[in-house]
Amino acid sequence: MSGLAIAEPPHLPIPADQLIGRVLQIPASSCRYRDAALVLFVRRVRLDISRWYGGRWVWVEGDELADAGYRLGWVQALVHVDACRLRAVTA
Repeated sequence: MSGLAIAEPPHLPIPADQLIGRVLQIPASSCRYRDAALVLFVRRVRLDISRWYGGRWVWVEGDELADAGYRLGWVQALVHVDACRLRAVTA
């Protein structure tokens, strides 16, 4: 067998469309290419570019929120699918 990855959709705990409009609190350990935790108001789930991470990671886009709740700016993040559970609060 070759060392190439097989395309596989992310194994999200809920359908991707149910994440849109939610606030996710993502620990630093569940977010690649970032050193700090992230609070994200999800505007888009990128299933199209998330197929190459063995089903365990998904790209999400949206507004990063400060602890006080105000918007810091737009961000893309590669997050572990376990961080997408709906323990989040509806914004």
